This record gives sequence, structure tokens and C-alpha cells, in this order.
Amino acid sequence: MSFKRQTASGRTLSLEQLEIWLDTLDPPVAGVSSIDGFLAALAAGPSIINPDIWLKSILREHVQSARSAPARQTILKRYNQICIELAECPEVYAPIYMRTEDGEVLLEDFANGFFTAMHLDMDAWKPFVSDRDFGLPLAAILGQSTIIDGISWIDQLQDPLANQALADTWRMIPQIISFIHDQCAFARTLTVH
Repeated sequence: MSFKRQTASGRTLSLEQLEIWLDTLDPPVAGVSSIDGFLAALAAGPSIINPDIWLKSILREHVQSARSAPARQTILKRYNQICIELAECPEVYAPIYMRTEDGEVLLEDFANGFFTAMHLDMDAWKPFVSDRDFGLPLAAILGQSTIIDGISWIDQLQDPLANQALADTWRMIPQIISFIHDQCAFARTLTVH
């Protein structure tokens, strides 16, 4: 399901402009990669949550400022894009990741955003998380999150072979998100918040 929200101007920002705008906020909020993980969890997850709730979770006290209208519009546009891609052509879905100057993908922000969105309705996620077939792919994402204890599960393993095997998790994220979307499809028809 997608949501449409019009601002007075209907103006959106590029993702680069959004990142720059987000960097100017005080107090700061999450960056584009984290927001993208958050939106992926919302689009693929087991419940539909009202954009008024989740936009406030992303932008916090900045959500209602006139300056944030283009940012809100851009975030809603990206959410709609993810919803449409997952429903109609999941093979084109491409998450937004942070990268080092050398091009190394950093999955932490995306995973932190995903994990944060799950907490908006953790009760809806619980039956899925406890299912082994669902929980293992989900763990590939959540294992990259640093929200709890400030260090990812992968780093906590301190096992070079495990770290190496999980280093390419970012390549599997589109398929994992598509799998989660498909598995949660029926549940989304039952829960709207």
C-alpha cells in the first residue's frame, strides 16, 4: 500500500539534497540510508502504519516545520517507490547504502533503520521472527544493526570467517526484503495502525 501526501508546493528533493538537509538539523536525525532501511521495513513488514506516525519517528520534532515539507514529500515518494517495486517488480528494488570512499558498502545504517521501524509494531513482527525460515533471513539484516550495545552481532562474533561470510550480506538484502514482503503480505491486510 502506498500513501500520497501533498504539500503546498508538492516539491521534492533529490536523495543527495535530502541527505544535505538532514545533516543541517539540530538535533540531528537519521541519514538517507537509515531512512531507507526504515522504509523497507514498513513496506515489507506485517503491518501498515499511518505515515503521520512513522514520519514523526523519522523526523521527530522537525516533522511539522514548514522547512521539512519537501523532505517529507521526498520520504513519502521513496516509500511509495519501495512499495510499488516490492509489489510489482521486486527485481528492480535497490536499497540505499552508505559507502566508504573506497566503495565498501556499510550496511549498519540501513540495518539500524530497519530495526527501528520494526519497533513501531513489534507485536506484529513476533510471529514471523520466531519462524525459523523467516527469522534466519531477517537475522542477516539485524546482525548488522548496532542499535543494541553499539556493536553489530557480526562484530561481536569476532570470527574472521563469519565476518567474511557476512560481509557480503548487502548483496542479498533486496532478495531478503522481497521475501519478507511476500511472507508478510497476508498480515498487512489484517493490521492497519
